[in-house]
Amino acid sequence: MNYYDIVKANAAKFRGDEKAMWSSIESVSVLLEKIKEEYPDLYWSFLRDQHEVMVGHHFNEAYAKWEVEKMHHKGMDGTTYKGKHWSIEQTNAVLNGMRSKIPAAYNEWDFYVALNASYHDFCKAAKKHMPDKADELIIDLAVAFWFDDEDWDGTTKVWDYFRK
Repeated sequence: MNYYDIVKANAAKFRGDEKAMWSSIESVSVLLEKIKEEYPDLYWSFLRDQHEVMVGHHFNEAYAKWEVEKMHHKGMDGTTYKGKHWSIEQTNAVLNGMRSKIPAAYNEWDFYVALNASYHDFCKAAKKHMPDKADELIIDLAVAFWFDDEDWDGTTKVWDYFRK
């Protein structure tokens, strides 16, 4: 018997007793915290699956920050750069100025992930070819790739790309 079998066999009791349901959820949450310490990728993968089921295919603050923390690139000087280049405040300022170009279904955290990913992917080339306007070029490329892609059906590209 596994966890699914236990829940399925006792689902009727959960419907009748919210206290029992929350107690069960709490015990799973405690177990997940232990898993997070030893197996962080497994932990985040599980939470991402649950997020999709409950919320959908768009980032929230926790998943966006986790995804951006994993991003990295090697600079022209050989140094490895990790994590965010732009803060949420900076990406929100850009988003506010471009909101008419971004489908409404995308939220601020989708935009934060997309811009930071594009920075890590394109910064060396952008700085090489347009050193004084590298950030501006990267933002334009990010909007074109993530949000104005005519061959992508739907408004979940950022989430789906990182879903792997």
